[in-house]
Amino acid sequence: MSRTEEEPGVRLLDTDSSDVRFKDALSELFAGDGTVYIVSGYFTYQGYRAIRDDIVSFLERSHENELVAVVSPASDQFSPRIAYDLWGMDDNDQVRLYKQPRGLHAKLYIRDGPEPTCILGSANITQIAFKYNTEINVQITRDTIDHPDVRQFRDWMVELVESSEPLRRRDLFAPFQVGGSVINWSNKARHLPRRNVALRAVPVIIILIFFSGMFSWLFSLI
Repeated sequence: MSRTEEEPGVRLLDTDSSDVRFKDALSELFAGDGTVYIVSGYFTYQGYRAIRDDIVSFLERSHENELVAVVSPASDQFSPRIAYDLWGMDDNDQVRLYKQPRGLHAKLYIRDGPEPTCILGSANITQIAFKYNTEINVQITRDTIDHPDVRQFRDWMVELVESSEPLRRRDLFAPFQVGGSVINWSNKARHLPRRNVALRAVPVIIILIFFSGMFSWLFSLI
């Protein structure tokens, strides 16, 4: 199906060749009113900075607007500076941040309200995804959130929020974040052949211990 034949309300988003870039579509999500839900496996500070003005305008435009985000507080997946900045601007209890204890790899972005929009695909909220990686995403816009094309994703998101826990400041301390990364990788290792895990475990553990403090500091800058 050519782009001129695409179903109305459905757009292809990628890094280079589509008419609309993923980052621009993400900004458009905050141009409407309602609740914006975000789940991003990797959420870096520079990625956040690229859409921060859009978030600020969204929250200031109406006190009824809300931002709900589910993140992994592991050191290699989420920058604490994002949470502190959002909490600092949240004077009207419009921001809710949650942590997902399981490995978080999903990427889904939804706004309910008038002309609800859903974006799903491969892209995280990172500068690398915005400008460098080969990414593929689809944006779906419908007249009502009850339309099955978007309702199923909103329902999935609501269930994810309900199964998650509120993000706390202690979760953002470097030792807890590094510990989260170790737990995530340990859980993943359980699903791999033991021989593969054994061959990689020792050097990985040494690297994690040696670089944990440095890595947490560097990741907080990007």
